[in-house]
Amino acid sequence: MNDTTAGATEGAAAGATEGATAGNMLAFLGVGAGEEAVYRTALRSPGIDAAAVADACGTDEASAGAALGRLRELGMVVTDDGRTFSGTDPVSVIDRLARTRIHGLQGEIRRVASSRHLAESLAEEQRSGMCGRAAEPRFVEGLDQVVACVDELSFFAREERLTTYPGPILAAAHDAVRSSDLKYLRRGLRMRTIVHDRALDAPGVGPFVSELAERGALVRGTAGPLERMVVFDRRIALVAADPADITRGALVVRHPGLISPLLALFESRWSRARGPAAEPPSPTELRVLRTMAQAAKDEAGARRLGMSVRTYRSHVAALIRTLGAPNRFGAALAARERGWL
Repeated sequence: MNDTTAGATEGAAAGATEGATAGNMLAFLGVGAGEEAVYRTALRSPGIDAAAVADACGTDEASAGAALGRLRELGMVVTDDGRTFSGTDPVSVIDRLARTRIHGLQGEIRRVASSRHLAESLAEEQRSGMCGRAAEPRFVEGLDQVVACVDELSFFAREERLTTYPGPILAAAHDAVRSSDLKYLRRGLRMRTIVHDRALDAPGVGPFVSELAERGALVRGTAGPLERMVVFDRRIALVAADPADITRGALVVRHPGLISPLLALFESRWSRARGPAAEPPSPTELRVLRTMAQAAKDEAGARRLGMSVRTYRSHVAALIRTLGAPNRFGAALAARERGWL
Protein backbone atom coordinates (compact mmCIF):
# COMPACT_ATOMS: atom_id res chain seq x y z
CA MET A 1 0.00 0.00 0.00
CA ASN A 2 1.56 3.39 -1.00
CA ASP A 3 1.59 6.50 1.20
CA THR A 4 -1.37 8.07 -0.64
CA THR A 5 -3.55 5.01 -0.22
CA ALA A 6 -2.52 4.63 3.41
CA GLY A 7 -3.40 8.24 4.11
CA ALA A 8 -6.75 7.81 2.39
CA THR A 9 -7.44 4.70 4.42
CA GLU A 10 -6.59 6.42 7.68
CA GLY A 11 -8.82 9.40 6.78
CA ALA A 12 -11.61 7.04 5.72
CA ALA A 13 -11.35 5.13 8.97
CA ALA A 14 -11.71 8.34 10.96
CA GLY A 15 -14.71 9.33 8.87
CA ALA A 16 -16.33 5.95 9.29
CA THR A 17 -15.94 6.23 13.06
CA GLU A 18 -17.58 9.64 13.11
CA GLY A 19 -20.34 8.38 10.82
CA ALA A 20 -20.99 5.44 13.11
CA THR A 21 -21.22 7.82 16.03
CA ALA A 22 -23.71 10.01 14.17
CA GLY A 23 -25.83 7.00 13.25
CA ASN A 24 -27.82 6.45 10.07
CA MET A 25 -28.87 10.06 9.53
CA LEU A 26 -29.87 9.47 5.89
CA ALA A 27 -32.23 6.57 6.60
CA PHE A 28 -35.34 8.74 6.10
CA LEU A 29 -34.07 9.52 2.59
CA GLY A 30 -33.75 5.85 1.67
CA VAL A 31 -30.01 5.41 2.30
CA GLY A 32 -28.99 2.47 4.48
CA ALA A 33 -26.46 2.66 7.31
CA GLY A 34 -23.76 0.81 5.34
CA GLU A 35 -24.30 2.98 2.28
CA GLU A 36 -24.16 6.13 4.37
CA ALA A 37 -20.84 4.99 5.91
CA VAL A 38 -19.42 4.39 2.43
CA TYR A 39 -20.64 7.80 1.23
CA ARG A 40 -19.05 9.55 4.21
CA THR A 41 -15.83 7.66 3.47
CA ALA A 42 -15.87 8.77 -0.16
CA LEU A 43 -16.51 12.36 0.92
CA ARG A 44 -13.54 12.39 3.30
CA SER A 45 -11.19 10.46 1.02
CA PRO A 46 -11.74 11.46 -2.63
CA GLY A 47 -10.24 8.96 -5.10
CA ILE A 48 -10.52 6.00 -2.70
CA ASP A 49 -10.86 2.47 -4.11
CA ALA A 50 -13.23 -0.32 -3.06
CA ALA A 51 -10.61 -2.18 -1.04
CA ALA A 52 -9.77 0.91 1.02
CA VAL A 53 -13.48 1.61 1.51
CA ALA A 54 -13.97 -1.94 2.79
CA ASP A 55 -11.11 -1.54 5.27
CA ALA A 56 -12.37 1.83 6.48
CA CYS A 57 -15.95 0.64 6.94
CA GLY A 58 -15.10 -2.75 8.44
CA THR A 59 -16.75 -4.78 5.68
CA ASP A 60 -15.67 -7.00 2.79
CA GLU A 61 -14.76 -5.69 -0.63
CA ALA A 62 -17.81 -7.23 -2.32
CA SER A 63 -20.18 -5.43 0.06
CA ALA A 64 -18.26 -2.19 -0.36
CA GLY A 65 -18.46 -2.58 -4.13
CA ALA A 66 -22.21 -3.18 -3.98
CA ALA A 67 -22.69 -0.09 -1.80
CA LEU A 68 -20.60 2.00 -4.19
CA GLY A 69 -22.70 0.76 -7.09
CA ARG A 70 -25.92 1.80 -5.36
CA LEU A 71 -24.43 5.19 -4.46
CA ARG A 72 -23.47 5.73 -8.10
CA GLU A 73 -27.09 5.05 -9.10
CA LEU A 74 -28.20 7.65 -6.54
CA GLY A 75 -25.63 10.13 -7.80
CA MET A 76 -23.86 10.18 -4.44
CA VAL A 77 -20.44 9.07 -5.71
CA VAL A 78 -18.67 9.46 -9.04
CA THR A 79 -15.76 7.64 -10.67
CA ASP A 80 -13.57 8.47 -13.65
CA ASP A 81 -11.86 5.12 -14.07
CA GLY A 82 -14.29 2.65 -12.48
CA ARG A 83 -11.82 1.86 -9.72
CA THR A 84 -11.59 4.94 -7.52
CA PHE A 85 -14.52 6.92 -6.14
CA SER A 86 -15.27 10.37 -4.74
CA GLY A 87 -18.35 11.65 -2.92
CA THR A 88 -20.46 14.25 -4.73
CA ASP A 89 -21.58 17.59 -3.29
CA PRO A 90 -23.69 16.88 -0.15
CA VAL A 91 -26.04 19.82 -0.73
CA SER A 92 -26.94 18.54 -4.21
CA VAL A 93 -27.23 14.97 -2.91
CA ILE A 94 -29.63 15.87 -0.09
CA ASP A 95 -31.72 18.05 -2.37
CA ARG A 96 -32.02 15.29 -4.98
CA LEU A 97 -32.78 12.59 -2.41
CA ALA A 98 -35.37 14.79 -0.70
CA ARG A 99 -37.15 15.56 -3.98
CA THR A 100 -37.19 11.87 -4.89
CA ARG A 101 -38.52 10.97 -1.45
CA ILE A 102 -41.20 13.68 -1.55
CA HIS A 103 -42.32 12.51 -4.98
CA GLY A 104 -42.58 8.96 -3.67
CA LEU A 105 -44.53 10.07 -0.62
CA GLN A 106 -46.95 12.06 -2.77
CA GLY A 107 -47.59 9.00 -4.89
CA GLU A 108 -48.17 6.93 -1.76
CA ILE A 109 -50.57 9.53 -0.37
CA ARG A 110 -52.52 9.49 -3.64
CA ARG A 111 -52.73 5.71 -3.52
CA VAL A 112 -53.89 5.77 0.09
CA ALA A 113 -56.49 8.46 -0.66
CA SER A 114 -57.82 6.54 -3.65
CA SER A 115 -58.15 3.36 -1.58
CA ARG A 116 -61.02 4.65 0.56
CA HIS A 117 -63.53 2.95 -1.70
CA LEU A 118 -62.02 -0.42 -0.74
CA ALA A 119 -63.66 -0.30 2.68
CA GLU A 120 -67.10 0.00 1.13
CA SER A 121 -66.30 -2.75 -1.36
CA LEU A 122 -65.08 -5.07 1.39
CA ALA A 123 -68.08 -4.23 3.56
CA GLU A 124 -70.34 -5.13 0.65
CA GLU A 125 -68.53 -8.46 0.36
CA GLN A 126 -69.13 -9.06 4.04
CA ARG A 127 -72.82 -8.22 3.83
CA SER A 128 -73.31 -10.43 0.81
CA GLY A 129 -71.91 -13.41 2.69
CA MET A 130 -68.72 -13.48 0.56
CA CYS A 131 -70.51 -15.56 -2.05
CA GLY A 132 -71.03 -13.14 -4.91
CA ARG A 133 -74.72 -12.39 -4.24
CA ALA A 134 -76.00 -8.81 -4.14
CA ALA A 135 -76.53 -7.76 -0.54
CA GLU A 136 -79.98 -7.98 0.96
CA PRO A 137 -81.57 -4.77 2.32
CA ARG A 138 -80.20 -3.86 5.75
CA PHE A 139 -82.23 -2.03 8.38
CA VAL A 140 -80.67 0.95 10.14
CA GLU A 141 -82.53 1.81 13.32
CA GLY A 142 -82.83 5.23 14.94
CA LEU A 143 -82.15 8.77 13.76
CA ASP A 144 -78.52 8.85 14.91
CA GLN A 145 -77.71 5.68 12.99
CA VAL A 146 -79.50 6.94 9.88
CA VAL A 147 -77.53 10.22 9.92
CA ALA A 148 -74.27 8.31 10.47
CA CYS A 149 -75.10 5.98 7.59
CA VAL A 150 -75.79 8.89 5.23
CA ASP A 151 -72.49 10.48 6.24
CA GLU A 152 -70.58 7.24 5.68
CA LEU A 153 -72.12 6.48 2.29
CA SER A 154 -71.60 10.10 1.20
CA PHE A 155 -67.91 9.78 2.10
CA PHE A 156 -67.49 6.84 -0.27
CA ALA A 157 -69.64 8.30 -3.09
CA ARG A 158 -67.73 9.31 -6.19
CA GLU A 159 -70.26 10.69 -8.69
CA GLU A 160 -73.72 11.92 -7.73
CA ARG A 161 -76.06 11.98 -4.76
CA LEU A 162 -79.84 12.16 -5.17
CA THR A 163 -81.71 13.42 -2.11
CA THR A 164 -85.32 14.13 -1.18
CA TYR A 165 -86.76 16.09 1.74
CA PRO A 166 -90.50 15.28 1.86
CA GLY A 167 -91.03 17.01 5.22
CA PRO A 168 -89.39 19.24 7.80
CA ILE A 169 -85.86 18.35 8.85
CA LEU A 170 -85.93 17.49 12.53
CA ALA A 171 -84.20 20.07 14.67
CA ALA A 172 -82.13 17.31 16.30
CA ALA A 173 -80.71 16.28 12.93
CA HIS A 174 -80.56 19.63 11.13
CA ASP A 175 -76.91 20.43 11.91
CA ALA A 176 -75.77 16.90 11.07
CA VAL A 177 -77.69 16.88 7.77
CA ARG A 178 -76.33 20.30 6.81
CA SER A 179 -72.76 19.30 7.67
CA SER A 180 -73.01 16.07 5.67
CA ASP A 181 -74.47 17.79 2.59
CA LEU A 182 -71.94 20.62 2.56
CA LYS A 183 -68.99 18.25 3.06
CA TYR A 184 -70.23 16.29 0.04
CA LEU A 185 -70.50 19.40 -2.12
CA ARG A 186 -67.06 20.66 -1.07
CA ARG A 187 -65.61 17.56 -2.73
CA GLY A 188 -66.94 18.85 -6.06
CA LEU A 189 -69.46 16.03 -6.56
CA ARG A 190 -72.92 16.40 -8.07
CA MET A 191 -76.06 16.63 -5.97
CA ARG A 192 -79.70 16.83 -7.00
CA THR A 193 -82.22 17.54 -4.27
CA ILE A 194 -86.04 17.65 -4.27
CA VAL A 195 -87.66 19.53 -1.40
CA HIS A 196 -91.38 19.41 -0.58
CA ASP A 197 -93.17 22.70 -0.02
CA ARG A 198 -94.09 21.71 3.54
CA ALA A 199 -90.40 21.22 4.28
CA LEU A 200 -89.61 24.70 2.96
CA ASP A 201 -92.15 26.14 5.41
CA ALA A 202 -90.21 24.73 8.38
CA PRO A 203 -87.80 27.03 10.27
CA GLY A 204 -84.27 27.03 8.89
CA VAL A 205 -84.97 24.83 5.88
CA GLY A 206 -85.36 27.65 3.35
CA PRO A 207 -81.92 29.16 4.10
CA PHE A 208 -80.41 25.68 4.15
CA VAL A 209 -81.80 24.87 0.70
CA SER A 210 -80.57 28.21 -0.63
CA GLU A 211 -77.13 27.44 0.77
CA LEU A 212 -77.12 24.08 -1.02
CA ALA A 213 -77.96 25.79 -4.30
CA GLU A 214 -75.24 28.39 -3.77
CA ARG A 215 -72.69 25.60 -3.20
CA GLY A 216 -73.58 23.92 -6.50
CA ALA A 217 -76.48 21.57 -5.74
CA LEU A 218 -79.37 21.42 -8.19
CA VAL A 219 -82.51 21.96 -6.13
CA ARG A 220 -86.17 21.66 -7.08
CA GLY A 221 -89.38 21.95 -5.09
CA THR A 222 -92.67 20.09 -5.34
CA ALA A 223 -96.13 20.06 -3.82
CA GLY A 224 -96.82 16.53 -5.03
CA PRO A 225 -96.07 13.13 -3.48
CA LEU A 226 -92.47 12.67 -2.39
CA GLU A 227 -90.73 9.70 -0.78
CA ARG A 228 -87.81 10.10 1.61
CA MET A 229 -84.66 8.60 0.07
CA VAL A 230 -80.99 9.19 -0.66
CA VAL A 231 -79.30 7.47 -3.62
CA PHE A 232 -75.51 7.26 -3.89
CA ASP A 233 -73.83 6.83 -7.28
CA ARG A 234 -77.01 5.21 -8.63
CA ARG A 235 -76.12 1.92 -6.89
CA ILE A 236 -76.87 2.29 -3.16
CA ALA A 237 -80.01 3.81 -1.66
CA LEU A 238 -81.19 4.70 1.83
CA VAL A 239 -84.98 4.61 2.03
CA ALA A 240 -86.96 5.72 5.08
CA ALA A 241 -88.94 2.94 6.73
CA ASP A 242 -91.68 5.53 7.36
CA PRO A 243 -91.58 8.66 5.12
CA ALA A 244 -93.43 10.59 7.82
CA ASP A 245 -91.09 9.61 10.64
CA ILE A 246 -87.39 9.21 9.83
CA THR A 247 -86.64 8.44 13.49
CA ARG A 248 -88.04 4.95 12.93
CA GLY A 249 -85.06 4.04 10.76
CA ALA A 250 -84.28 3.28 7.13
CA LEU A 251 -83.35 0.49 4.75
CA VAL A 252 -79.99 0.35 2.97
CA VAL A 253 -80.71 -1.06 -0.49
CA ARG A 254 -78.03 -2.35 -2.85
CA HIS A 255 -79.72 -4.89 -5.11
CA PRO A 256 -79.84 -3.59 -8.74
CA GLY A 257 -83.38 -4.90 -9.08
CA LEU A 258 -84.48 -2.60 -6.26
CA ILE A 259 -82.25 0.35 -7.10
CA SER A 260 -83.59 0.62 -10.66
CA PRO A 261 -87.23 1.44 -9.72
CA LEU A 262 -86.02 3.87 -7.04
CA LEU A 263 -84.01 5.74 -9.67
CA ALA A 264 -87.00 5.78 -12.01
CA LEU A 265 -89.16 7.13 -9.19
CA PHE A 266 -86.67 9.90 -8.38
CA GLU A 267 -86.34 10.93 -12.04
CA SER A 268 -90.13 11.02 -12.35
CA ARG A 269 -90.42 13.25 -9.28
CA TRP A 270 -87.53 15.41 -10.53
CA SER A 271 -89.10 15.96 -13.96
CA ARG A 272 -92.32 17.19 -12.32
CA ALA A 273 -90.62 19.36 -9.70
CA ARG A 274 -89.71 23.02 -10.04
CA GLY A 275 -87.11 25.36 -8.62
CA PRO A 276 -88.00 26.11 -5.00
CA ALA A 277 -87.65 29.87 -5.16
CA ALA A 278 -91.08 31.49 -5.34
CA GLU A 279 -90.03 35.12 -5.70
CA PRO A 280 -90.14 36.48 -9.27
CA PRO A 281 -86.85 37.63 -10.82
CA SER A 282 -85.63 41.18 -10.42
CA PRO A 283 -85.75 43.46 -13.48
CA THR A 284 -82.06 42.77 -14.12
CA GLU A 285 -82.54 39.00 -13.75
CA LEU A 286 -85.51 39.14 -16.09
CA ARG A 287 -83.42 40.95 -18.71
CA VAL A 288 -80.68 38.33 -18.34
CA LEU A 289 -83.23 35.52 -18.72
CA ARG A 290 -84.59 37.01 -21.91
CA THR A 291 -81.09 37.54 -23.27
CA MET A 292 -80.06 33.98 -22.35
CA ALA A 293 -82.88 32.67 -24.51
CA GLN A 294 -81.77 34.78 -27.49
CA ALA A 295 -78.00 35.30 -27.37
CA ALA A 296 -75.83 32.33 -28.28
CA LYS A 297 -72.65 33.72 -26.71
CA ASP A 298 -72.00 35.36 -23.35
CA GLU A 299 -70.06 38.19 -24.95
CA ALA A 300 -73.04 39.10 -27.14
CA GLY A 301 -75.46 38.89 -24.22
CA ALA A 302 -73.27 41.04 -21.98
CA ARG A 303 -72.82 43.63 -24.72
CA ARG A 304 -76.56 43.78 -25.31
CA LEU A 305 -77.21 44.42 -21.60
CA GLY A 306 -74.31 46.83 -21.17
CA MET A 307 -72.54 44.79 -18.48
CA SER A 308 -69.24 42.96 -18.23
CA VAL A 309 -69.01 39.35 -19.37
CA ARG A 310 -68.07 38.33 -15.83
CA THR A 311 -71.16 40.01 -14.35
CA TYR A 312 -73.38 38.53 -17.03
CA ARG A 313 -72.04 35.03 -16.38
CA SER A 314 -72.53 35.48 -12.64
CA HIS A 315 -76.22 36.32 -13.23
CA VAL A 316 -76.59 33.35 -15.56
CA ALA A 317 -75.08 30.93 -13.03
CA ALA A 318 -77.29 32.28 -10.23
CA LEU A 319 -80.43 31.91 -12.35
CA ILE A 320 -79.54 28.33 -13.29
CA ARG A 321 -79.13 27.47 -9.60
CA THR A 322 -82.33 29.28 -8.62
CA LEU A 323 -84.33 27.46 -11.27
CA GLY A 324 -82.77 24.11 -10.37
CA ALA A 325 -81.85 23.55 -14.00
CA PRO A 326 -78.97 21.45 -15.33
CA ASN A 327 -77.98 24.05 -17.95
CA ARG A 328 -79.05 27.29 -19.67
CA PHE A 329 -81.54 25.58 -21.93
CA GLY A 330 -83.17 23.92 -18.93
CA ALA A 331 -83.23 27.26 -17.11
CA ALA A 332 -85.05 28.87 -20.03
CA LEU A 333 -87.63 26.07 -20.02
CA ALA A 334 -88.10 26.34 -16.24
CA ALA A 335 -88.54 30.10 -16.52
CA ARG A 336 -91.23 29.65 -19.18
CA GLU A 337 -93.01 27.10 -16.99
CA ARG A 338 -93.14 29.72 -14.24
CA GLY A 339 -94.43 32.36 -16.62
CA TRP A 340 -91.31 34.47 -16.30
CA LEU A 341 -90.72 34.43 -20.08
